[in-house]
Amino acid sequence: MDDSSTRDRLPPEAVELLQALLRDDTPAHRALRSQIPHLRVTGGCPCPCPSLDFGPAEVGEVAVEPAPVTGQPVAEAVVLDAAGQEIGGVMVFAHDGYLSNLEVYTWEDAPMAGLPAPDRLRW
Repeated sequence: MDDSSTRDRLPPEAVELLQALLRDDTPAHRALRSQIPHLRVTGGCPCPCPSLDFGPAEVGEVAVEPAPVTGQPVAEAVVLDAAGQEIGGVMVFAHDGYLSNLEVYTWEDAPMAGLPAPDRLRW
């Protein structure tokens, strides 16, 4: 059985990363966290970085209300390597109150091989 809803679901490491980034107990972060189970991957960056674009899991309206987003990015953090050195960052964006992008960038010559673990973030 080919189920596109499971094929396009956010990978577990993206769910963990989004939950960590949207950790604040604010109305915007609470509303954005409630959208995570309803997301699917819709694309990524054309470069080899692990950035993700996402949208609702179902066609049409999502099952949650838009978040009261007042600025962009809605969350961000610095990414650390195993030695604790800063190597890049992650940012979360929303469009019209709905999660839209998880952007991962590095200051190194090569892009990050995968999404950073939440324990590698510093705010």
